[in-house]
Amino acid sequence: MASDAPLTPDELKQLRDRLDDIDTGIIDLIAERLSVVKSIGQHKLKTGAPLRHYEREREVIDRGVSRAQHLGISARLAREVLETLIHHSVGDQETHQLAQSGHGEGARALVIGGLGRMGLWMARYLDTVGYGVDVADPADVEAPFDVVQDWESVADDYDVIVVAVPLRPSNAVLHRLAELDPRALVFDIGSLKSPMTSGLEALADAGCRVCSVHPMFGPDEVGLSGRHILFVDVGNAEALAEARALFAHTAAECVDLSLAEHDEVMAWVLGLSHLVNIAFASALAESGEAVPLLKRISSSTFNAQLQVAAQVVSENPHLYFEIQQGNAMTGEVVGQFRSVLDDLARAIRVGDEISWVRSMQAAHRRIESEHP
Repeated sequence: MASDAPLTPDELKQLRDRLDDIDTGIIDLIAERLSVVKSIGQHKLKTGAPLRHYEREREVIDRGVSRAQHLGISARLAREVLETLIHHSVGDQETHQLAQSGHGEGARALVIGGLGRMGLWMARYLDTVGYGVDVADPADVEAPFDVVQDWESVADDYDVIVVAVPLRPSNAVLHRLAELDPRALVFDIGSLKSPMTSGLEALADAGCRVCSVHPMFGPDEVGLSGRHILFVDVGNAEALAEARALFAHTAAECVDLSLAEHDEVMAWVLGLSHLVNIAFASALAESGEAVPLLKRISSSTFNAQLQVAAQVVSENPHLYFEIQQGNAMTGEVVGQFRSVLDDLARAIRVGDEISWVRSMQAAHRRIESEHP
């Protein structure tokens, strides 16, 4: 029979020492796993196999979850650990493939706006895949790349030109590039496309190799496993294929959209999600002294929402305003959201539980059908 007596200091130390040994062993096994992953990644690079093997990832997770359940360990814990390991494994393979791809070897790239946050990400990415990178940016900051003072005079020296300036001036830059008619592949990386449609069309009309790209992640991303990159066709299939090829050695999901589809989707994906989180954070801020108390006694749902909202309101407010104001679909999306909010508020006010339940259940069914 186990003793009810507390552990002696020596016994406690022995257990803690054992935990230290186990933790060290876990880290050693992770290192061994990543070494094996590197060898598999080299095989993928040599054979041209895709970075991600979704069926294999499911097998790894299912096997781990089954083993955890057999041992009485939380299936959720096993899934989270394995998903994290897979994410980092794919990221390591991706980094290795990018460095080894030599995609841009001997070629030159110019990033206009290359000292902004996403512009700098783009410049570093192109540098990683082998391009000789210059940036054009009036910002008075230390630059990790050579800065071109007059990009218009040297535009024809480059094989790739990326427009990474803020949304409002992007259209003018694209129009100027159309006048210069450079030999390079030209694309922007803006969050909206309607404000620069005429510039993109001008480039297409001038016979330039042009398309539009939207990386659906922030500038702090390193590995792109689980991330999306949108490619928008403006009438030049060759340019679209070239732009996609730039990211062929990443684990990102590449999605093709038309100009009209892009901004309609962004009204929901960016517009609504930003609006909801900014409204949530603003309402909390107006509660004043209640915020510290709410953090202390909050629920898991509140904490999750607060974390997302805090991230959103820490971003560039001018850009986020442009994303709302520059999208012709914003009014329709806001109107639908306001209508749903009014219906829920009415149900609370008049005690209409049936309507409230119906709304939640309908939302649950639709979301679950899309994300089983």
